[in-house]
Amino acid sequence: MNASTSINYVLWVAAGGAVGALVHYLAVTVAGPRIGAGRVALPLNSCACMLLGIMVASGPSGHGYPFFAVGVLGSVAPFTAVAEQALDRTRPRYRLRTMLLAMWMGLAGVSMAIVGYILADAGSIAFEKVPGSLR
Repeated sequence: MNASTSINYVLWVAAGGAVGALVHYLAVTVAGPRIGAGRVALPLNSCACMLLGIMVASGPSGHGYPFFAVGVLGSVAPFTAVAEQALDRTRPRYRLRTMLLAMWMGLAGVSMAIVGYILADAGSIAFEKVPGSLR
């Protein structure tokens, strides 16, 4: 990888990170007060992990991978949001709930990434089986 390629990659990741951070901020700001920031973070992280599994199965090619997979999805699903909640709570009952949320987030993230990978793989196999005239 030469210097110009790596700088382009960094610029695409930075642009995607800005978009993803904005999406995360809007989701937490709009839905967070109504249903709780922890309940917003879990589905947001799960969906981002599933899309990341699809992107990984599709293969890193072009500018879409650094923009969407690394930039957008990396900043839409910050697992540090759970750590911030854990540090914010002081009573033992809330710490236990936050630890459970963190464990569920990790399990859901890994599971959804695997589901996304399998969906993309199954979709590519199904596409290969379609007769040439229908493609």
